[in-house]
Amino acid sequence: MTSPNSLIRRIATGTWLAATALTIAFPDAAQAGSAAKKDPASAAVLASGAETKKDAETKKDDDHWTVGAGAAWTPKFKGSDDYEIEPVPLVDVKYGRFFARTGDGIGVNVLQTPVFAAGVAVNWMRGYDDDDVPDGVEGADDALGARLFLSARFNGAVATLEATQGVSDTDRGMTVGVGLAYPVHATDRLTLTPSLGVTWANEKFMDGYFGIDGAEASSSGLRSYAPGSGFRDVTLRLSARYRVTDSLSAVGSIGVSHLLDEAANSPLVEERTQPLGLIGLTYSF
Repeated sequence: MTSPNSLIRRIATGTWLAATALTIAFPDAAQAGSAAKKDPASAAVLASGAETKKDAETKKDDDHWTVGAGAAWTPKFKGSDDYEIEPVPLVDVKYGRFFARTGDGIGVNVLQTPVFAAGVAVNWMRGYDDDDVPDGVEGADDALGARLFLSARFNGAVATLEATQGVSDTDRGMTVGVGLAYPVHATDRLTLTPSLGVTWANEKFMDGYFGIDGAEASSSGLRSYAPGSGFRDVTLRLSARYRVTDSLSAVGSIGVSHLLDEAANSPLVEERTQPLGLIGLTYSF
């Protein structure tokens, strides 16, 4: 029987994939960019830091509340050849500078213009259970992470740079991600978004997630492994959002993630290339 702590962990492991359906389907930078196209003069004022009454109304119009639920098909851990279907909460809330979003965490946009957004957030760094990996290998604890991010929109594309440092468990280390997405409005109701992302991790993260120490090697039969810092993986995805009604939307994504270098060489890794999938429904009000 699954324990409550294990269930919470399982739900948490799906949120990184759910981010594709929400943060790419509803990128703040993309929404701000649309406002800039409608009112270039207002965009210029916002970029300079001087805000008019009309600018404030535009920002207010960007506020939204979206909640929903979905199911994600994910590996038990990065590199696993075992997959499972996980329940995933889908949340995308923005009120002024505050946001709460699946995959991006809870935070504040310190900089918020029609073209650029930057801020801080508290996010969840997923780990894995002892029973997900070979006997004798310890699990990697989940942890709260402090996230810094910067996003920009140019010629319809949305670029993101982010860094997340484990704070509740500093042994989880730090990751840095770079992503590029290009939302395409195929119809009035359907938005398709291809995206590409690359993640780098420091030595502490790599060792905590992919490393095998001497005791674990003796207990599991796997060879000892102490990875250094490097690029962890590259991920290609295609997300879709279909607006069924003004409030109800169907969201989904399919993709593939490929482990690189130090991560790919870990004895824990059974598959370097892993498919990903998500489907869900959201309601906006």
